Amino acid sequence: MQMCSTLIKQAEKGRDWVVNCAAPIWFNNGIDWKQGGFYDALELTTLANGASRKRLRTATRQIYVFSEACRMGFHEGKAAVEHGLEFLYSKAQSPSGGYLSHFDLDCQPRSKDQDTYDLAFVLFSLAHSYRLLKRERERQEALLLVEHLNTHLRHPIVGFLEGSPHQEPRRQNPHMHLLEASLAWLPFDETGSFRRLADDLVSVFERHFWDPASGAIGEYFDDSLSRHWAACKVVEPGHLFEWIWLLTQYQQATGKPQSHLDQIYRFAHSSGKNIKTGLLFGELGIEGNAPGATVRLWPHAEWIRAEVSVLESASSNHTTMLEQATTALWRFLDAAPAPGLWVERHDGSRDQFILEPAPATSLYHIVGAFSALADSVAAHIPKPGYHAAPQEIQAYDVHSR
Repeated sequence: MQMCSTLIKQAEKGRDWVVNCAAPIWFNNGIDWKQGGFYDALELTTLANGASRKRLRTATRQIYVFSEACRMGFHEGKAAVEHGLEFLYSKAQSPSGGYLSHFDLDCQPRSKDQDTYDLAFVLFSLAHSYRLLKRERERQEALLLVEHLNTHLRHPIVGFLEGSPHQEPRRQNPHMHLLEASLAWLPFDETGSFRRLADDLVSVFERHFWDPASGAIGEYFDDSLSRHWAACKVVEPGHLFEWIWLLTQYQQATGKPQSHLDQIYRFAHSSGKNIKTGLLFGELGIEGNAPGATVRLWPHAEWIRAEVSVLESASSNHTTMLEQATTALWRFLDAAPAPGLWVERHDGSRDQFILEPAPATSLYHIVGAFSALADSVAAHIPKPGYHAAPQEIQAYDVHSR
């Protein structure tokens, strides 16, 4: 595949935004260096903390963000990763196994509840910090967490519980992020634990989440993950693109063809895009109807990653969809008052952005998108100092080619 000049420029622009704009802002303003952890949001104008809590989800995603930012050239990120790991081990880790999810600003836990979605991101963050720091502790903690998930959070019928305590409806989302985490660990999978987990999660996806009649992916399910439960008919276009990205990585890592990718991609494009705004819909029905008017930033970042994976596997130089996706994401970034921030939501009914504090968790999606784009360009046009060396990318990235 030949890279057009537009995508090369987009990759450079994205990397510059991460390394020179976002990472410095969130390093200097988004980390609580005194009490531990990371702030959940920043005010757009003052850069002050914009939330009254701290979350495990934010800490784990920021560990990933600064791991990637360090790889892309923001070398101060290593200190942020180490800071995040200290929060995990000293504040969030439960004596009985697993990790707690919600904290006050002074890092005192608000409950003993555990959320499988959040635990997936612990596993994911441990993979990226292990890749960066090469410390054995992170690998051992990951193996202990997989054991905890399999022992305490496996559903008796299929898949994983929502958490402890378990709640309904059940969701595809925790399973999707467990797949993401297992894929991140595959390059270091000495025991086969993560390959087995990935295989199991893809099987659950094929048997329960994916609708073979339409190509859609349901969001909510009953206790048996039945496809026929009425509430599962909610579809989020952002998750369609996220599954495309992850299933493509699984296919490349294992050699197992994922023949349903084209069908999911067609449904995402035929039903998930708001032609009037050029953005995606937040959610819609499984038949492609009743789209939600408001959409968040993150689906557009996942749209980029999906288009990168499709472009990489295609024989043509067709880049139009990827250019549309990058244009959409930049609209959220450019609407913020300063580079390195973003506006989180767009109201499609009025075609305008909603100004509110920028949530830290969205940076995981943005960095993931720009990282995927940069890796793709770097793999085809090696450029010293541009990004990770090709052999380094191959060593730890399942999405490298």
